[in-house]
Amino acid sequence: MSRLKGRRIVLTGASRGVGRETVRLFTAEGAEIIGVARDAAKLEQLASEFPGFQPLAGDITDRGLGARIASAVTARWGALDLLINNAAIQEYNAGFHAEPVDALERNLTTNVLSAHWLTNALLHLLERGQEPRVINVSSGAGKLAAVRDEANMPAYRLSKLLLNGLTLSYAGDLKGKVAVNSLDPGWLKTDLGGPNAPGEPPDGAVRMLELATKPFSVTGGFWYGAEPIDF
Repeated sequence: MSRLKGRRIVLTGASRGVGRETVRLFTAEGAEIIGVARDAAKLEQLASEFPGFQPLAGDITDRGLGARIASAVTARWGALDLLINNAAIQEYNAGFHAEPVDALERNLTTNVLSAHWLTNALLHLLERGQEPRVINVSSGAGKLAAVRDEANMPAYRLSKLLLNGLTLSYAGDLKGKVAVNSLDPGWLKTDLGGPNAPGEPPDGAVRMLELATKPFSVTGGFWYGAEPIDF
């Protein structure tokens, strides 16, 4: 397996769930990865298990993290082929009436603004990459119809809706230079998805790979693996 041979990747949320399974699958496919997460011990464990994985501990809500990651990318490769904005939080509740008033701010900062800050910080390195891409890991919970029809976990839903908007904006701005797409990895048994989810974390990694290996001309879309879905 070598569909990602030599590809230089930054992956946030690398220490668990879909992120960890993405490390496993993508390194098996030949990728080199700088993995970002808050848990330094889990990152070091990944580095011991998977050749080509480099840990970088940090919090994506830290505005200074982008400069640290850019320095690491510059030192290791001098360019970047793929940024995967995977890290996120989810707070489940019945609706805005049951949600702390600052939940929306937390979700927007972690799930949207962090992706914007990091994409912006790494853009000059992506532009030096080989068919460079950004994948924003979104959710079916953030589809427009879901936001309209489902009252629960509103801050999370709105953050993913806005993340999809960020994808569209960046895709339009960078068309022909950097491909930018959103991914719905599915409802999975992760810390975020919970134990009742129908899918397993490796399923999300497979869908990540399906999108990461789409033709470079594919941009500005929302995908469930290889299948296009509505925003």
